[in-house]
Amino acid sequence: MSRPGVAEDVQKRSGAYWRDLVFSRLLPALFFSVFLARQLLFVWDGLRSVHRSSDYLFLVQQLLALAYFTMLVVLYSTRLPKRGTDHRMAVVFIAFTGTFSAIAAPFLPGGGRREGLVLVADILATAGLAYSVWGLAYLRRSFSIIPEARRLVTGGPYSLSRHPVYLGEVLAAIGVNLATAGWPGALAVIYFIACELLRIRWEEGVLARAFPNEYPTYARRVPRYVPNPLKARS
Repeated sequence: MSRPGVAEDVQKRSGAYWRDLVFSRLLPALFFSVFLARQLLFVWDGLRSVHRSSDYLFLVQQLLALAYFTMLVVLYSTRLPKRGTDHRMAVVFIAFTGTFSAIAAPFLPGGGRREGLVLVADILATAGLAYSVWGLAYLRRSFSIIPEARRLVTGGPYSLSRHPVYLGEVLAAIGVNLATAGWPGALAVIYFIACELLRIRWEEGVLARAFPNEYPTYARRVPRYVPNPLKARS
């Protein structure tokens, strides 16, 4: 008598499995694969056009961007099951449009190259990408665009501030656009930063519910935004 119920339960689990595989793993991985392929071309062009010492900094920036998109593809494909999430429509909309605004900002019209800001912009972008890659290396299979909880990460850059990937992405977005963006690009970056701040708040709520004993203690010890090694070790 229990066999039909078991079969139905297996079908339900199979449907959830395939939805997760397609929408939470395959499609995001394919999306970021496009930028990975584009970044490979940028790195190849950068390797062929290194002539001055300043070109090496830009090449390092491109290599870090390549590592960043490579990690996104791999991590999305191998993510752990989620323990908590916030799938409200407004949350999903802000999470995805904020991400896309950062990607689209360099391509928006109205900008011009400001030579006096190029070096500062490259340093900011390189530092931001390096910090994001470091954060992803510790976050690993817990990465997500939508606020979700998979495991509580507290080591490496997460011992200095609670959201190192977001901090690195904000620095990188400012750096990439600082020397070239016009008003449309600047507004896109501002929108991206606002979305990141909202995502931080929502993500902390998800983590607090998923880890009610561990996360409040961690949050009291580690700053939310700016790394503070003294506070993190106190």
